[in-house]
Amino acid sequence: MSSEPQSPKRSEKPHGFLSLLAFTAVAVLSVYVAFSIISDNMLIKDYQAQCDSLDSEIQAVEEANAEIDRYLQDDADLDDYIENIAREKFDYAKPDERIFYIVPSAGQ
Repeated sequence: MSSEPQSPKRSEKPHGFLSLLAFTAVAVLSVYVAFSIISDNMLIKDYQAQCDSLDSEIQAVEEANAEIDRYLQDDADLDDYIENIAREKFDYAKPDERIFYIVPSAGQ
C-alpha cells in the first residue's frame, strides 16, 4: 500500500453548475431560434402582402397600357382617347354639358 494520502472525491456541485449552465444556454438558444422563426414568418407575410399589392398595381398599369396600345393600333383619334380619360378619370365635362350622378338611396 502506498503511503500517499488519498485525495477526497470531488463534490457534485461543479458538475451540477456546468449542467445548469449548459441547460440555460440551450434554453436561451431555443428561445432565440423560436423568436427568429416567428419574426421571419411575420416579415414574410408582410412582404407577401406587399408583393400582392404590387402585382395588383402592375396589372392595372398593364391594362392601361393595353388600352393605349389599342388606340394606337386602331389608328383611333388621339383626341377621343384624351377626352375619354378626362371624362372617366378626372370627371371633366364639356363647357355646355351637365353631368348627373345617380346616388342610390340609403334604403335600397
